[in-house]
Amino acid sequence: MRDFRQAATIDVPTRAIIENEAQPESLMPDPFALSVTFHVKPEHAEEFGARVKENVSETRKDEGVITFNFHKVIGEPIWILYEIWESEHHSDVHRQKPDVVAFFAQWERLLARPPQIHQLEPSP
Repeated sequence: MRDFRQAATIDVPTRAIIENEAQPESLMPDPFALSVTFHVKPEHAEEFGARVKENVSETRKDEGVITFNFHKVIGEPIWILYEIWESEHHSDVHRQKPDVVAFFAQWERLLARPPQIHQLEPSP
């Protein structure tokens, strides 16, 4: 698992899928995918939800994002982020943006425990 301060994203279907379909597979870099689970303190669920909405909206504009989706578990203060980037570099650049750094800075206060971050690979 990656350190929670180094990774975060949100699942959003975007333009990169269409752009990549036109390229031969041999020329496309391997996409970089993450799944992140956030266990939010119940008293901060509404605030976290608002921050997620803002973060998703901005992230979907980032270069290299293929998918960036946040989902809330029904009846629980748990959010799951699913993101796919054209490359790990694009994800790294995203995490350095001031709005993302500010989002990360609130995690200790908002979350019941550190996010669970998993790097994903395509299923054979």
